[in-house]
Amino acid sequence: MNQEQAGLIMLAVLALALGLAAWGWRSRRNAHRGWAQHLVSSAPEGQPVLELECLYVATTEADAPLQRVALNSLAYRAKATLGVYEAGVYFSPRGSTSVCFPADDSLQAGLATWTIDRVVEPEGMVMIRWSLGGHLVDSYFRIIDSDREVLISAINGLQHSPAKGSHV
Repeated sequence: MNQEQAGLIMLAVLALALGLAAWGWRSRRNAHRGWAQHLVSSAPEGQPVLELECLYVATTEADAPLQRVALNSLAYRAKATLGVYEAGVYFSPRGSTSVCFPADDSLQAGLATWTIDRVVEPEGMVMIRWSLGGHLVDSYFRIIDSDREVLISAINGLQHSPAKGSHV
């Protein structure tokens, strides 16, 4: 086997790998396509209880941190702004459509160490569990210059507020 043949084999393997990756991503997007109708992108009324800058990491199916939800602005990592309102959490990624996580019985926050393709220091991410059209999902965020515990307390406090159960 000469160098040209070896090079062609390597190019064929690379093309196959890229093709399989594209096929896998398309399959994942198609699996969650029906969930898109449940995304709420309008901002809640009123002033935020808390607003901060963060890095959005991923959204996965609840209790399945390797099953990414590949849906619109939830599909890719981004710098973002998180706002906690009485009606829910407003997630606004740079360059993409915003999403509101409504304040209902499923909305809760806690700390996480890892999710799909990302591992950080122990309890280095904030995980927000919320309901997307009857499907529980977990969204993961890296908080930059703010206190994670203040964010978690503000989100978990929404469960006991008068706005509980209201939809944006």
